[in-house]
Amino acid sequence: MESSYIIGSIIIAALATYATRIIPFLLFRTREPSPLIKYIELNMPLMIMVILVFYALKDVKWESYPYGLAEIIGVCVAIALHVKFKNALLSIFIATLTYMVLIQNVF
Repeated sequence: MESSYIIGSIIIAALATYATRIIPFLLFRTREPSPLIKYIELNMPLMIMVILVFYALKDVKWESYPYGLAEIIGVCVAIALHVKFKNALLSIFIATLTYMVLIQNVF
C-alpha cells in the first residue's frame, strides 16, 4: 500500500469521527433538553456502574469455596467508600486493592 492511501484513510476516518461528535452539538445547541435526556444525564453514571458490577460478578463461582466472598467484600468496600467520600476513583482503586489482597493472601 502506498503511504498516501493510508494517510488519506486516516484523515477521512478522523473527519468522519469528528463530524459525528460535533453535529449533535451544532444542531441542538439552542434547544432545551427534554426531561428524558435530563433524566438519562443525571442517572447514566449510576447505570453504568451497576452494569459493570453485574458484568464483573457474572463468572463468580457462588457454589464453591470461597463462595464469592472476596467479590462481595470488594463490592461492599466500594459502596462504603463511595457513600462516605463521593470519589469514584478512590472507591474503585481501594476496592480493587482490597479484592486483590483478598484473593492473593486470604482465599
